[in-house]
This record gives sequence, structure tokens and C-alpha cells, in this order.
Amino acid sequence: MAAWLLLAGAAFWAKREALGISKAMLIASLRGLVQLLALALVLHWIFDIDSRLAQILLILGFCTLAGHTSAGHYKTKRHAWLASTTGLICGCAVTLPWLAITGTIEADTRTLIPLGSMIAANGMNAVSIMFERMKSGGIAGDGIRTAMIPTVDTLKVVGLVHMPGIFVGMILAGSPPMAAASAQLIVLYMIVASSLTSCIVSLLIMNHFDKANS
Repeated sequence: MAAWLLLAGAAFWAKREALGISKAMLIASLRGLVQLLALALVLHWIFDIDSRLAQILLILGFCTLAGHTSAGHYKTKRHAWLASTTGLICGCAVTLPWLAITGTIEADTRTLIPLGSMIAANGMNAVSIMFERMKSGGIAGDGIRTAMIPTVDTLKVVGLVHMPGIFVGMILAGSPPMAAASAQLIVLYMIVASSLTSCIVSLLIMNHFDKANS
């Protein structure tokens, strides 16, 4: 509740400044509460899944929902949904199998599902920024560069300004600092590669749709 009051204060400030995002902030905070509590209740059942097909279907579900959210930032939502969902799936397909084959991560549900959700969420943010830039008339290449700024900037200052969540969580859980740093770097490199892949594939598909309609 104390943390939520911080968000509520930020939403009130946004309303005073007429930014038009205060209502979305409050609704998102309540949705996040319900969704995260529901996830906590079912997560132990999800982690018991051994089927590779079920793992793939869960990750596809993440990408589909994330793609739907990104599509809301573009003018032709149906085409944008297909493009962003496909881009996010490609982001997962490029990174997760490679990390599993090389032994960098375990190929079990407890590892693949959280990492797949991280790829979908971070890719969604990047694609949404790119779509928003394109909708406002920006050049496609500029849209991708703008979309990648938060991810690349995070990588630039990690360990200097920013202590990411996985690193802090493992330290608080008592893991050796080097193990925490290694796990965090794996995730950061994965996010950069998958987000760029998602943006490029989404852009190529949108270009195809635009040419077909012209």
C-alpha cells in the first residue's frame, strides 16, 4: 500500500499537469495487482509442466498478448498485432533455444517461462515505442533507434548507476555476487538481442502490409 501511494501521487501529479496518463496509470496498477496475485497462485502448477509443447504454447501466449498491447500504438491495429506478435515470437526463437543449447540456461519450465515472459514484455515495450514513433510520422529506422534507447542505456550504466532486479534479488537471497552478476548479464544481453529482433521483424512485416495496401 505504501508503494502504491507513491504511484497514486505520481498519477495525481500527472493529472495536475494534464498529461493524460493518470487514469491509465491507476488502472494499470490495479490490473497489475490482480494479475500478479493470480500468477503467484498458479505459478507452482506451471512450474510442474514438463511438456515441451506446453512450454512453447505458454510462451506463444505471452507473445500474443504482448503483441495485442503493442498494436494499440499503431493506426492499423490488426496488421500491427500480426506484425508485433510475429516479431516477439522471433525474438524468443532467436534467444531461448540458443541459450538452452549452449548450456547457458536450463531448458526447464522454471527457467524458460520466466525468461520467455521477460523477452515478450521487453520486446513489447520496444515495439510499442517504435509503433508510436511511426504513427506520428517518424522514419522507421529512427523508430527502432528510439525503441532501443532504454535497453541500451540500461546496459551502459549497469553496475555503475543501475543494479537490476535479478542481481539485487539474488544478492538478497544470499547468492555470491559473481553468480548474480553473471545471471543478470545473461538476461540483459538476451533482452537487447530479442528486442532488436522483435522490432526489425515487426517493421519488415508492417512494410509488407503497407506495400500490399498501396
